[in-house]
Amino acid sequence: MRSALREVLHGSLPREVGVEVKEIRPGRGRPELVYARAELVAHKESLKATLIGREGGTIREIGKRARELLEERVGKPFYLDLTVVVDPKRSPTNRWFKVRDSSEAWLCPAFKHPHLVSVRESRIRGNARVAAFVELEHVTVHGGTMISNFSSIRRSVLHKRVSVSSHCEIERSELGPVTFVGDGAEIRWCKIEERCFVGMNARLSRCEIGRWSVVGAGSHISDSRVPERSLVVGNGIVDRLDVYTLVVGKRLKLELNGSEIWSGRSEKYYVCYLPEDNRITVRPEPTERVLCEVRKVGGKWEVRGKGFVRTVRGSSLHWYVGHERGLLG
Repeated sequence: MRSALREVLHGSLPREVGVEVKEIRPGRGRPELVYARAELVAHKESLKATLIGREGGTIREIGKRARELLEERVGKPFYLDLTVVVDPKRSPTNRWFKVRDSSEAWLCPAFKHPHLVSVRESRIRGNARVAAFVELEHVTVHGGTMISNFSSIRRSVLHKRVSVSSHCEIERSELGPVTFVGDGAEIRWCKIEERCFVGMNARLSRCEIGRWSVVGAGSHISDSRVPERSLVVGNGIVDRLDVYTLVVGKRLKLELNGSEIWSGRSEKYYVCYLPEDNRITVRPEPTERVLCEVRKVGGKWEVRGKGFVRTVRGSSLHWYVGHERGLLG
């Protein structure tokens, strides 16, 4: 009966909501009645408010629909006691799911369209995001990873916050955290370390790519070891890179290749590129090449750059500067 209750409630809820059955017993004074108490586990307060609805209308409708289905299936009257709790640790978004075939994809909230994917023997974190028409076979997908339409991934590991664009093919490879793969890229028998960028239509075979490296669009490399912080264009390494990172928190920090070179607590700064010195710096006043403006708004930092405005806390931006080619992008 517990499994029937879980199945019925799951069918009425978003897949990122967990169901935990706490108690099932005969009703007190009414042995023909079944009393069931369950918790609906959400990972954030806004989802809890959505489940409860205005004046509790949504949760009452969920309970009514589930009770009718249960009574039809079991043949006994039911009383459902539903409670909504917020607990990210118990939420499906923070769990691992073993998906043996496509019929089990609906159990995992990572799949946006579970009926439009092909999955075999894969481990997927609930807070990943997998789009439609994706093929996964013997793949481990960690949290925060995003896989776009029409990509095929086999016998590979995708670590935290990897982004795979559409029409990519990845086979027997390991992609490190915060790695980006552009549209149409092919990666086979490769190990790519953290925070790398692989451009669209790149072809990588039997390679090791060091962290913070950039592989340009359309590049073709095989049987190579690319050192960290390298720029690859065409068929080989063309430049060494310096990586500048702006860390946004209670104070601003500018890091160069992981080491802090500047920090400040004022209300407003400009991140500038100095072409004559081929470096990035932070200044209270703008110079000829401003990359972004950062100022404090309501206790948070607002970042304004070319074509974007963000209000962030605890986040970071980064830029690549080549030793020979200067600022990239």
